[in-house]
This record gives sequence, structure tokens and C-alpha cells, in this order.
Amino acid sequence: MTDDAGNLSIDFLAGFTIFMITLIYVATLIPGLFVGLQSRTIDYDAVAYRTGVILVEDPGMPLSWESLPNYSTIRFGLALSKNTPNILSPTKINRFFCSTDFVYPADYQSWAVFGAYPYQFNISLQMAGDNVTQSVGDPFPEGYGYSRRVVKIKEPSNATLDFSNFQVIQSSASSVYTQNATSQSFSIYFNYTDLLNDGPDNNNPAYQINPLAPAGEIIGGEGALINLTGLSKIPQNYYGGNTNVTLSSVSIYNLTGQVPFELGPPNSTNPSQISLYINGNPTPVTTLPVNVFDSVSLFIPPGFLGFAGQGNSNTLLNITMQFNLTDSNGNPQQDWYLNSTQVPPYGAFEYNYTNPNVTQPQLQNGVLEVAVW
Repeated sequence: MTDDAGNLSIDFLAGFTIFMITLIYVATLIPGLFVGLQSRTIDYDAVAYRTGVILVEDPGMPLSWESLPNYSTIRFGLALSKNTPNILSPTKINRFFCSTDFVYPADYQSWAVFGAYPYQFNISLQMAGDNVTQSVGDPFPEGYGYSRRVVKIKEPSNATLDFSNFQVIQSSASSVYTQNATSQSFSIYFNYTDLLNDGPDNNNPAYQINPLAPAGEIIGGEGALINLTGLSKIPQNYYGGNTNVTLSSVSIYNLTGQVPFELGPPNSTNPSQISLYINGNPTPVTTLPVNVFDSVSLFIPPGFLGFAGQGNSNTLLNITMQFNLTDSNGNPQQDWYLNSTQVPPYGAFEYNYTNPNVTQPQLQNGVLEVAVW
């Protein structure tokens, strides 16, 4: 009699179960069989792309790592801020490509390329109109992963007053020179509130003069460069004879009092240090007084304005250079010279967005290339 109940035999069920278990086990092993056959070029391209994205779209961690000792760095990033991707900070660029600040290649592998695999790499930046390419890394092999990003670099602001034209003194403000003083001063001041709130293009960080560190950071902020040139044209020898000029002191004040500082060569990790250059000499002076024949350049490195302002966005920072005038015998000499201390609130020259003698921040084109193998 034909059995049409539709029941399966025990042997069939056992065999089918064993077959399915074997199939599932083999399926889990198949991806691992092809690991060695995957394209390394595609993998390296991905690593290069990821590295390029992090460098140009992230400011790093801490946000002001460029102003801190290298052991404080957690992640490299060249972006000006989180809100300005592809716009790079020149200070971060200079620190990143400094061959003495970081250990190569370990620091870059840990903080730029990432991952446990010891990738080799070459990272370079070429600015438009600049024949010098900044780079860090090894020579290129025959095959490597590659990423290329077009970026903008924020050029810092600077102030230049050329006193070879005596009208510069007269046009800065009324009564900014004195005819009969033997000791005179030139003052420049920073109004932090105006700089932080009155920037161009709706206060866009890309064009803003920002003296303070990013929110949550202690040290940071942009620097400034102040050039007084053509000083050989003054004094005017109003009373006859030769007049020698000596820069006797530099003083810095904020709303709470005098700010301590040091004179020395540029140091990216010392927030209390400024650099003073006299008469075009590329070596900064470390002690005062010093004779002045033609020019005075005061370089305020990134981080100092934030240090001097103590993180207060409402502060006013005043920098005063004291000059003494003497005759050829070293006796006090009365003559025409610049004296900006007569103009309120803190001097004749304000470092701001409207002063015609201040070069405003601008964006320069550049190309960042990342190669990984």
C-alpha cells in the first residue's frame, strides 16, 4: 500500500541538518580566504583620504596644540577651527612641518595617520606662488595610496608704519609727536572686544583677527607683527645737531596691570615670549637698551595675546616702546619724535580692522597631498 502521509525519514533529517551546519561554517570562512587577495592600493587610498580629511577639516586636539608642548598633542589637525574646514592655520602648518618639534615617524603615525599598522607616508603642502614645498615623510615608492586636497591658508595680519614720510605721524592722530621731549613713547593697543565682534564678512573666523585661544583652551590665539620703519628720517633735528635714539624699554599692560614677558627668538611653546628686531637685523635682541637707526619690528607670536589678556574678551592690551633721545655726547637731547601716549585711551595706534596701516588677514591658495604605503 502506498504511503502518502508526507513524513520525512529520520535519516533524511539528520543528513540535511549536517549539510546546513557545514554550509554555514564554510560560508563564514570564505571572506577570510580572500583577505590576502584584496587590493592594497584601494586600502592605502582609503588611509590617505582619511588622513587628508582629518588634517584639513579638523583643528586637532587640543584645539591649540600648536602653542603647547608636543607631549600635549593627541591629534594633528591643520584647520583654523571646527567651523572653517579646508581653511588652514599658518601656525599649525609651521609647527606640523617642524623637523625638530616632533619625533619622526612615530609622532606622525600616531597623531596624523593613526592605526596600529606602521604605515609609511609623505605629507606635503604647496602654497600658490611659493616655490618651496613643505613636507614630512619618506621618498615615494612605486605604488602608494594618494589623496590631494585644495585648501586655503589664512595669512596673518601685520601693522607697518613708515615714518620716512612725516605725515604718517601726523595722520595717525592729533598731537602724536612732541617737539621738545628727551624721552618719548610709541604705543599700540588691542581692543579685544572690537577684534572679536567687529570682524569682516559677518565676523567670519577666516578673516578675523583673533587674539584669544579657542573656547575651553588656556593658551592660543593669533599673533601680530608691528613694524616701525623709516625711523632714520626722524628726529627732525629741530634744535640742531645730531640726535641718537635708544629704545630703552618695552612695557605691556592689560586692564589688571603690567604683563610679564621675555625677549628672545620665536618660540612656539613659550606664551610669555616676544621677539624684537632692530634695524633689520635677523637676530632678535634679548636685552635693552639698544640703539635704533632705522627700524623696530615687534613680533608677537601666536598664544601671547591670549596669555597677556588672561582669556578675557573684554580686555584692552597696551604695548608701549620707550625711546630716549641723546646728543653725540650722550646728553639728553630735545627733538621732534613720535609720541603716541597723548592720545586716549591707550595710544595713537589701534590694531584693528579699519586702520589703513594694518594689513588684514587674507586667504592664500594651497594644495595638500598625502601619500601612504
